[in-house]
Amino acid sequence: MNATSGGIETYPLCGYILHSLFLKLTGAQEQKLKCICWEMACRDFDYRYERMERKRYGECSDYTDKCLVYNDLLERIRLFDDGFQVDDATKDTILNDWRTTCGQLFDGSLMANNFKKSYVAFKSMIAGIDRSWIMNDKQLLTKQENLPAAAKAYASANTCGLALNEIFIKYVYRERNRCAHNTRSYQHNLPSLKGMTADNYKLQNYFLFMSVILLLDMIYIRLFEVYLEKQS
Repeated sequence: MNATSGGIETYPLCGYILHSLFLKLTGAQEQKLKCICWEMACRDFDYRYERMERKRYGECSDYTDKCLVYNDLLERIRLFDDGFQVDDATKDTILNDWRTTCGQLFDGSLMANNFKKSYVAFKSMIAGIDRSWIMNDKQLLTKQENLPAAAKAYASANTCGLALNEIFIKYVYRERNRCAHNTRSYQHNLPSLKGMTADNYKLQNYFLFMSVILLLDMIYIRLFEVYLEKQS
């Protein structure tokens, strides 16, 4: 991107890169989760029979599969440390690293400048997300009804009342399917002007989509590191 002049001609190029990068990120995460599952299956034959033969995963693309992998990792860790819990310090570290990484990727970039309104909205949405939003009660991303009052108030003001799991299901996963199957190829004049003026249109945001994928990735990386530590 830095090889361009930074003018209006970069706008379609930035749009294409955002679209392509998002699709590659979703596919890479699906393959990573399958590799994690196979690693656990190679070390635990009961798990291999249960999860690889009887109750198989799908493509590890939807939220249900992602939660299954998350909980399976926790269960395998607790075979070696039955008192293991994800503590607040771990959650805070993951969230701080997540926000730092997103900033390093996008701050000052041509993509952020070309889609400035989307990027400003994205930064506002993730600024106040705290540990209560992730890794609670077997939930990879906390459901909206289980958020504390302060987090619900923040969601109402910044993310149209949606928790991260709902954002993934209603926006990230649907966009993944649209990109993977090119369903917009037969749809014209979308989005409508009315849709673009709606408050929830700010959630149609590739910066937000990619950040959610990155957050999930950081959670899996941390838990897999713990799993390997408990194995040794």
